[in-house]
Amino acid sequence: MNKKIFIFPVSLIIILILAACSWQAQTPDISDPNTISTIAMQTVQAMMTEQAFSTLVAEATQIAPLPTDASPNSTETAILPTAVVEEPTRTSVAVTNTPVPTQALPTKTPTPSSYDKVNFEKDVTIPDGTIVESGSKFTKTWRLKNSGSTVWTTSYDLVFVSGNAMGAPAAIDISKAVNPGETVDLSIEFTAPEKAGSYKGYWMLRSDSGKLFGVGSNADQSFWVSVVVDDYKTDDVPTVKYDYDFTAKICSATWDGSFDKIAYPCDSDKFNSNSWVAVDMSPKFENDYQDDERSIIMHLDGKKDSWIQGFYPEVEINGEHFISIIGCVNGNSSCDAVISLDIKVDGSIKNLGKWTESYDKKITSIDVDLSAYNGKKVQLILGISNRSETTSNIFWLAPRLDK
Repeated sequence: MNKKIFIFPVSLIIILILAACSWQAQTPDISDPNTISTIAMQTVQAMMTEQAFSTLVAEATQIAPLPTDASPNSTETAILPTAVVEEPTRTSVAVTNTPVPTQALPTKTPTPSSYDKVNFEKDVTIPDGTIVESGSKFTKTWRLKNSGSTVWTTSYDLVFVSGNAMGAPAAIDISKAVNPGETVDLSIEFTAPEKAGSYKGYWMLRSDSGKLFGVGSNADQSFWVSVVVDDYKTDDVPTVKYDYDFTAKICSATWDGSFDKIAYPCDSDKFNSNSWVAVDMSPKFENDYQDDERSIIMHLDGKKDSWIQGFYPEVEINGEHFISIIGCVNGNSSCDAVISLDIKVDGSIKNLGKWTESYDKKITSIDVDLSAYNGKKVQLILGISNRSETTSNIFWLAPRLDK
């Protein structure tokens, strides 16, 4: 194997020498300038070639012997300069999952029962916040538009879904078919709760397949009825029974208090859940006794020191007494108030008496002598104020001026 390696470079040198001799044997025409230039270039190339082969021979003699146990089938690889053939640069396109832009398919927003949908048009009756009397019946009417794509048949229902039903049925049929684009007025009767407060009930429609739908972009929102229940109740104002009858003159008084509005029997808007005055022709006292005498009821539902006062028309005093019986109305266990009687004389207000009332099963009789004001025109002022944050219902039984 070593001999083969040595013979190869020697043979290569001999071939190159013979080629050089052959080149030198051809005598060039040195009279031609182009020939002279060519000879010069070839001389340089020959010198470079000779130097290169001298280096190659030197390296060949230094090649280390191959291992003697080399496999007979192994192929010897000569480490020689090789021409690098540069292929045209091929731009590789990475295969990715990036989709080819296509027209996006429209996303269908799911809506109940094949595009059943409601558009709320208006409250025909009982707009939000309407004040109703406790226990009273009222009819709510909604005007709704079929903004879907299906016909609302008579198999569709108006159904209660949450909140306070206020005595209404759980569902009622739609009385006539409603085509897409048409409107319909749907009504239902309610009964106001007995307890004062704000109440709200939520309603939707139900398709013949049993699916609920309503208002909103996805037809999944309810419409509603919203009322304020006031426990204000009053009997008719009686005719005059006494010389100066405070109950009969209740609508002649000027009512004032810590709330913006005080309801009273002759007011066109008689409902106010926080403060009101009323007539009760058969009051029941906290001691469970029920009288058949006329009375004034004062109601306060508010913070500590909230108050009501009624300024009655002027009257000339000629030996009269102010007479009444006061106390908490039966069932008003939270009652905790101060009852006051004031008099206004010559523009100045003076207190004639204060009485504290709580639900202790006791009532208080009042008899205030006004003879000190004989010959003077005065205004008498009836009032109450809460001693704590509570609800107080106070009665004044047959308040009057009597001799």
